Amino acid sequence: MNSKTNLLNLETSAIIEAIKAGSEKILFQLYESYRDEFISWAIRSHQVTVEEAKDIFQESVVALYRNVKAGKADNLEASMKTYLFGIGKNIILNAIKRKGIELKAFENVNNEHDNGINDHYHQEHLVNLVKRIYKAIGSPCKEILELYYEKGYDMESVAQHVGYKNADVAKKKKYECLKSLEERINMSKLKDILR
Repeated sequence: MNSKTNLLNLETSAIIEAIKAGSEKILFQLYESYRDEFISWAIRSHQVTVEEAKDIFQESVVALYRNVKAGKADNLEASMKTYLFGIGKNIILNAIKRKGIELKAFENVNNEHDNGINDHYHQEHLVNLVKRIYKAIGSPCKEILELYYEKGYDMESVAQHVGYKNADVAKKKKYECLKSLEERINMSKLKDILR
């Protein structure tokens, strides 16, 4: 309880300086002070499981540490708690968007090829397959899908980022990429069946 009070009395800049100086104690205090509150907040606000919330919190503390070390938090005006929770929220939202991509491809394939063999093993296998193929899909598809689904760019911004003429061109390419993703999933499923 005492360490929490000490941490909350420190200015954000002092916490940043301590982390930069390599203070493990201050990181441990951050971890201890906000862990339970973060987990409750993540479960309540974003419907994640306790285990997911714990993992996200650890990821958030690591990201905070890296950002501070890289000087990205030097002009931080928010409190350290607000900053830490903000990092966590971004991690959660990116995970939700990523799941959205995987779910979209998964649903499309499932609807087209639902022949009644829909047991748990096949479902789990397909989800892992989608994840694997999504990671392996080449540029510019991976970049377009990440920008749109994970980073929340609109199609105009995606077009500018990737170097397309306008949003319509980017939209057409995104559609082609999703189709390609589905085809690759179907091919992999076919190879599994023929194996």
